[in-house]
Amino acid sequence: MKWSSMVAAALLSLSTLGSSCVNEGATISINLKPIVGRYRVGTSTTFGGLITVKLDSLVDAEYKTKIRQGRVYDLRVRVEGDYPGSVSGFAAVRIRDGQIKQIIRFPRDGTVAWSSFHTTQSLLAKSPYLVPEPEGINELLSALTQTPLPDVSVLSFGTLSIAPVPANLYVIVEVYLQADAELN
Repeated sequence: MKWSSMVAAALLSLSTLGSSCVNEGATISINLKPIVGRYRVGTSTTFGGLITVKLDSLVDAEYKTKIRQGRVYDLRVRVEGDYPGSVSGFAAVRIRDGQIKQIIRFPRDGTVAWSSFHTTQSLLAKSPYLVPEPEGINELLSALTQTPLPDVSVLSFGTLSIAPVPANLYVIVEVYLQADAELN
């Protein structure tokens, strides 16, 4: 029997048994667009800011109602501008009008040189300066499974060690998400 005849026979057998070659209820992993908060440092030694992100703007339209669970696969912190002192801070989320919950602290303890963050610090790269906060991360992930997808506020607050503070300093916090979505 030729190879093509065997394949045809196998497919015919499967079709009569009620089998389907389509994976119904299949789940795929999708990358969402990152959440990026760019916070300007003012003239004082403290900084803070808030951005609001529509979670549905991070997800392709075909998957907005099909997300079953999400995960944070990286949190990153970096700075722009030159400053001779040190920095400490955190980023947090608030879903709708809920409580503010931290998602990351930087550094782990005390303060660290501003210049340490000129190179992006990443949890995925095991930065010694970043500490994830599970309660806030879980809050963000639970928001990904809500229908409709809610708006999320991402806040950042921190302190610098010495004054005067030069102009044009920024702290950038990036949150990278993936989600499992149903195909059918």
